[in-house]
Amino acid sequence: MYCAVYTNGAIDMKLTFEMLHHSSKYILFFVKITNCASCRYYHILNIKGEISPLELNGCKLIAIIYKYAGAIIAFEMESPDRGVEIIDVYEQPDFHFPPLTISVSFIKHLNNIGLKAFLGLEE
Repeated sequence: MYCAVYTNGAIDMKLTFEMLHHSSKYILFFVKITNCASCRYYHILNIKGEISPLELNGCKLIAIIYKYAGAIIAFEMESPDRGVEIIDVYEQPDFHFPPLTISVSFIKHLNNIGLKAFLGLEE
């Protein structure tokens, strides 16, 4: 499955990347969904449908991970200072909203304040 994720948190899900709408200025990012035994990976894609990180303020978002145990949303990120790491960003035991919808507000906030501030590392 493939998704276009919009700036307002809406999600368009299709069986193939080609079926997604690609030209809206309101698309924040695209993902390819991979299900594993313990989690679901949302690999970030570029406009061509290739796995490619999303450039943010101070880092690159590689994937969003929904961990089934504990219902945790995590970001796999790469930064010049810290390398590649997986950071848990949200936990909701009884999920009522899709993980990608919840991730939109975190991504916009992260991009606004930068990775160091997001992690509480700014002096």
